[in-house]
Amino acid sequence: MNKLEIQDPKVASKIIAANAENEKRKAELGFLGKFFGSGDNVRLYIVGTIALGVLLIALVYTLTPERFRSSDFGLKELWTLVVLPVESTIIGYLIGSKSKDGGG
Repeated sequence: MNKLEIQDPKVASKIIAANAENEKRKAELGFLGKFFGSGDNVRLYIVGTIALGVLLIALVYTLTPERFRSSDFGLKELWTLVVLPVESTIIGYLIGSKSKDGGG
């Protein structure tokens, strides 16, 4: 990596302070913070990731040939006992959290 030589001490101190602030922010975020970020929309990102994960698993199970699926846990059970309740709960959570944030 190329070294940047800075002659002005004021500029150098600002760069050092900015780097220290950046490192502090990285340490505060942790692993999940690096993945989801920070701010007001973090809840939306986490819930969206869960919703997409459940839908992806259900889609893969649905597209799996029938001879590889469980005889005790079919498509009807998957969609009625897992996917629909999880997705409707997520939608309810999002609608409820938006109405609380909006003051209504």
